[in-house]
Amino acid sequence: DASGRCRAAADFRSEALDGRAGAAGEGGRLYARQYKVENNKYTINVETVMGSTSRGGDQAGRAVVVTTDIPGRLLLHWGLESADGGSWKLPPSASWPEGTSEYKRRALQTPFAENSNGTVKQRVEVPVGDGESAGYLNFVVKDMESGRWYDIHGGNFHIPLGLEGVTLKSAGYSSSESEDEDGDEIAMLLSFDEIPDVPQDLAGVWSYMKWEASGCPNRSGEESDREYQNAIQEIQGFLRQGCGLDALRAVSDAGVGRYKEFVAERAGMKFADRARGEQQVDVQVEVGREAGKETDPLVDAVHEGSATAASSPAVSPPAPPAPAPPAPSAQESAYVGDSGGLRQQNPLGLIRRSGAPRLSEVHQKTPKPLEPLWKAAREEEDCIWHRVYSLGSKAELLVSVWKEGEDEPYRVVLTTDTASDVVMHWGVRKGSGRDWKQPEDALLTQVTELVPGGKAAETPFEGCTDDECHIEIGGSIVPLQRIEIHVPSDTNLSALSFALRSGDGSRWWKDGVSDFVAPLTQRKKDGGEGAPVVETDELMQRIIDAEVKSGGWTLMHRFNLAADLLDDVVQGRYEPMEKAMATIYVWLRYSATRQLTWQRNYNTQPRILGAAQERLTHKISEVYSKLTGRAKEWARLCLTTVGRGGNAQAVRDEILNIMHRNKISEVKGTWMEEFHQKLHNNTTPDDVGICEAYLAFLRTGGDIGAYWGVLSDHGIDRERLESFDRAIVTLPVFFADKKDALIRDFEHYLGILKATHSGADLQASASAASGFIPSSSKSYLGYVLGQQGSGNILPVMEAAVECRTELNGILGDHRETMYLDLALENVVRSAAERGAGSSGAGAAALMEPLLQNLALSVEDNEEICYCLKAWQELDGNVKRGGRVSKDQALRGMAVVERIQRALAGISDITSNSLQDISYAIGTACGCDDWAVQLFAEEVVRGGPAFAVSLVLTAVEQNLRHAADLGSWQVISPVRETVGKLVVVPNLHEVADTVYDEPTILLAAHVSGEEEPPLGSVGILSRDAPDVLSHLSVRCRNVKALFAACYDADALEQLADLNGKYVAMATTAAGAVSWKEVNEADASSSDSNGGSLPQNLSIQKPKWCKKYAVGMDEFTDGVVGAKSRNLAGLRNKLPDWINLPASVALPFGSFDAALDSNKEVAKELKKAVKDVHGGDLTGLERAREIIMGMRVPDAARKELEAGMVSSGIPVPKDDEAWCHALRSLKAVWASKYNERAYTSTKRVGLDFNDVSMAVLVQQVVQPKYAFVIHTVNPISGDESEIYIELVAGLGEAIVSGTVPGSALAFTARKDDLDNPQIVLYPSKSKGMFVRDDSLIFRSDSNGEDLEGYAGAGLYDSVTTAVMTEEVVDYSSDRIVADAEYAREIMSKVAHVGAAIEAALGGAPQDIEGVVDASDNVTVVQTRPQM
Repeated sequence: DASGRCRAAADFRSEALDGRAGAAGEGGRLYARQYKVENNKYTINVETVMGSTSRGGDQAGRAVVVTTDIPGRLLLHWGLESADGGSWKLPPSASWPEGTSEYKRRALQTPFAENSNGTVKQRVEVPVGDGESAGYLNFVVKDMESGRWYDIHGGNFHIPLGLEGVTLKSAGYSSSESEDEDGDEIAMLLSFDEIPDVPQDLAGVWSYMKWEASGCPNRSGEESDREYQNAIQEIQGFLRQGCGLDALRAVSDAGVGRYKEFVAERAGMKFADRARGEQQVDVQVEVGREAGKETDPLVDAVHEGSATAASSPAVSPPAPPAPAPPAPSAQESAYVGDSGGLRQQNPLGLIRRSGAPRLSEVHQKTPKPLEPLWKAAREEEDCIWHRVYSLGSKAELLVSVWKEGEDEPYRVVLTTDTASDVVMHWGVRKGSGRDWKQPEDALLTQVTELVPGGKAAETPFEGCTDDECHIEIGGSIVPLQRIEIHVPSDTNLSALSFALRSGDGSRWWKDGVSDFVAPLTQRKKDGGEGAPVVETDELMQRIIDAEVKSGGWTLMHRFNLAADLLDDVVQGRYEPMEKAMATIYVWLRYSATRQLTWQRNYNTQPRILGAAQERLTHKISEVYSKLTGRAKEWARLCLTTVGRGGNAQAVRDEILNIMHRNKISEVKGTWMEEFHQKLHNNTTPDDVGICEAYLAFLRTGGDIGAYWGVLSDHGIDRERLESFDRAIVTLPVFFADKKDALIRDFEHYLGILKATHSGADLQASASAASGFIPSSSKSYLGYVLGQQGSGNILPVMEAAVECRTELNGILGDHRETMYLDLALENVVRSAAERGAGSSGAGAAALMEPLLQNLALSVEDNEEICYCLKAWQELDGNVKRGGRVSKDQALRGMAVVERIQRALAGISDITSNSLQDISYAIGTACGCDDWAVQLFAEEVVRGGPAFAVSLVLTAVEQNLRHAADLGSWQVISPVRETVGKLVVVPNLHEVADTVYDEPTILLAAHVSGEEEPPLGSVGILSRDAPDVLSHLSVRCRNVKALFAACYDADALEQLADLNGKYVAMATTAAGAVSWKEVNEADASSSDSNGGSLPQNLSIQKPKWCKKYAVGMDEFTDGVVGAKSRNLAGLRNKLPDWINLPASVALPFGSFDAALDSNKEVAKELKKAVKDVHGGDLTGLERAREIIMGMRVPDAARKELEAGMVSSGIPVPKDDEAWCHALRSLKAVWASKYNERAYTSTKRVGLDFNDVSMAVLVQQVVQPKYAFVIHTVNPISGDESEIYIELVAGLGEAIVSGTVPGSALAFTARKDDLDNPQIVLYPSKSKGMFVRDDSLIFRSDSNGEDLEGYAGAGLYDSVTTAVMTEEVVDYSSDRIVADAEYAREIMSKVAHVGAAIEAALGGAPQDIEGVVDASDNVTVVQTRPQM
């Protein structure tokens, strides 16, 4: 069966052997052929011979001998076919070759055995007795180890047996035509060897046209597979008639109408078949066969010679490879298969670059009279509840409940802008009951009248004269009407319930089918002790009230309310719009997963439910076309929660028709009647699962286990069946005499149910969208429809993704294309889930279509598109999961890490957007706790990102092993450390914690910006920041362990040790080992929270009485080591290493500036005092105070003069100077940041004693920035330089704000021209700034202390805004051009060696840039820590 196999046929070449058609007397060989496979790498030889020895001894009859040199454990999957064609049949078991087993009663499978003769390694001999009526043996070959199938032309090997009635001829005919009995010319059919392979895209579109010509019937997976094979056979038949591929493509391009015409044109043509002698074949065809038949009349006519004209005696021509029995199910044999090839296109063309503002900002809203009132109610604290309801004809009703103080009465205020006379018909409620009671006299207004019967009161609306009711729109005053009812504060009432009626009683208004309700108690903001506090906004509360307080409530009510609320969202009533759309999605998903009731105290006819579904889904499609960004994404996901509706009346009618057609009585107490009553009363999505369960029951001959199994798959158990308003309590009865008819009828009925309830069902969606989709998508869609259940998952995924790409531009045009897009997304995800686990490293081939699938699904898809591009640029072996070199694996790992971050970003955004909303709605509506807690996680796991993550796991393991990276990356090594292991979610959350005993932290996330907490002796995480990130430097500074672990099992094992004591050490192999120890051992350990420098002190330098000094004055006590080292490099470096022009504001300049700002100095002193007293908010106040100070004019003048003399461009105007001086103040203010405070405190320094010099330079516009460590900081190897390099500014390395790895490489100091790459860059973004920017660099005396790494504590600030921009390393020469990369890396390595030598051999941390001309500039150097 070609449907479930890789497309190995494309590699076959068929060659005739000598004596291929020789007579039996020529060695007993009747037929022989050799097939080449895998680009002539292997062969399959086939012979039909007289006699058989497979059972031992000579036997009469014939045998087919198949030999091959394909390696591996092979199976022959085979069956016999009669001379007249038709389906496969099996010979008697007595003639089966040894080891043969039966497969699904439709085929035989025989293992190959070693071939003792010749060079061909494996052999199978299949005997065929003379008594057999078979004319052909059909087979395919399967590799049991890889799951690969070998076939020919997309079908089976079709071998003639040379029995009576079958002529074996191989020689060509002298002419291409012959004559029939009447002397008419007959065209000669081409042989299969003379026709080309059927291209996959043509087979797909042909299959789609056949399905479309048949009316898009609902088909099972097996029927769809057979339809695809029939399409291949039909194309082969036309090719054999002499039609070329171009002619057939022209038919497919023209569509289904031309297809029907073409088939009709070919009808009645007569052909002769060379393989069967000059015997006449009539070709007569039918189009639009009835769905469900075992064979296709069109295929029968073209390929099997079905003579529909009795006057034309004809024999059947040889069928092309007939569809073999299906291979094992996809669940049993899913495998990657061979790529059909995604079209080459620039992934960046898929980026959604919508710069459109939010809809609410551009929507030309018609002002609504009540809008100022409901906005005021939303903002006022005294308003404890409010809602706005539509009254139709653009009129609205605002209901608000107010309570100004604890002892003040409740005020219930109703305001409307309707021009009609309106009366409030109302009563009161007590407790949770829904019954009305007539209000007491104390609640009645002067115009209220009690309604006879004691159940209600009526109060007419009166014109509102309050100031807030003075509403003017378009120059006219809009009259408002109002009622205000006061309820005592000590009331025992729970709510006012009411309806509205017109003054003449001719019309009534309610909240859907329920009463309006104004609650008199403030809603709870939290879910009880220990539960998170979640504020419900107006939209959430509107939904919660409808779900909880409505008496009669069904899917119909929910869907109609959702449609109304979507209108409100796009009109800007609920903002932010993204949150509003997420809220509606959460609500509808709770509904779809049965967490909200589908029916309560109300019955809905299918016709009415269908209309509500259709209204909502069209509204979702309409809203989708108007939105942008995440709001648009939530709208698309809303469509996954609702069926399309439509002709739902057929749900009600057709079940009765089925019963009547099959003469099944409407007898109470039978399953069929109970199902009928359930459908008649209130159809729901459950009905799809029930119908499928009944079909399974029928197909298995009445197996009740199959019935319950399918129900379970749909989440339906006995309790749910019995919970329906019209319960199903009886088990189905099997009607053996009606089985086939019932299967046919219920398959058709299943299509009706899916069309109503299952929006994203592929067949239903394809059928509904057939009139809207572009012709370019039909070949892909046809392939997916025919092959979606195939075990050969890669080409199915590729075709689905290609089809989605074709639909991408028209999704907003039609609801049906959106449903089809969702269905195709599900096909891709499902295929990945089936294949990822069983494909090992080969799952890498799935990555490209999965990434493209994800890019088509998310709105903010820029990073995914860059990931896709980077993946496409990798070596083919990496992308196929083959054997790769270390360099290829390192490149692949960089892309994998970038993809992992992108997936984590999608997960985080989804969780952050949905979790609070799902908690608020879920808890208020009584959803199951697990459904509430796992809501966001389940959305992620059900989305396309999760499929990528499944494959990524397998890919990463293979690449990490090949790259020799191991499971650990040690950033700060230690010989051994012992401490209590504590698991924390984020390191920044515990950065200010002081641990009173040695502690090893296992952090889920680190950024690199954090300070190691006091008392911590080790930090472990899945994240690996740059080697020069603040955290990395600080851990090495205090001799604390810092390592990243990529092994999920190891992380889980460590997490299990939470709260226990462990001893950890770094190994020579670059890994981390650990063991559990007891508390006593931990207490006796030398680990003490890191080795901190002792007896440190800071001497406050004196001001040199200058605000600016040039490089000649960069001396000790005037500026810091950063400036001094730079000046000290002058005249000591090769000419090709540039130093930037520099000027500095020396130590004491800040204090001098404060002397000119007396009030600022006083405020700053108070803030510092507060910090010393333990109030750390004083740090933020101190920074704000400094940013507000005025820089003395003298400082500006001296700085300007210094810049001129140093050759630094001076700010061109006052605005530019404003930016410059603001940058200066920002550096001064960074003395008071939290990180610096914590770091100085832990070594016994006073943060306020730090003096800050500021180094000023012009930014050298970098192509690349680098950081050099002249001693490898990871290994401590003094003979090796370690370098990190990124595109753009070095802030991407040193700031810790840009996640991912830089290009990391080493170079031995005695071999600087041979750098070795450690890691390829995986950062997604770089830091960039304008060409004319200055940079003000911190240069504190806290960075000069021996044994203390003060570097990185304080800020460097550019005058122009520094921006983050996406970088594409896959196209950057530093990655894409190996020779160029080697030159740049070698040049930078030489810089490090030269500077270290110039500074007396002292190890250095060096920062510099490579400009657009590849010139190198060193911007700073400092002693390495």
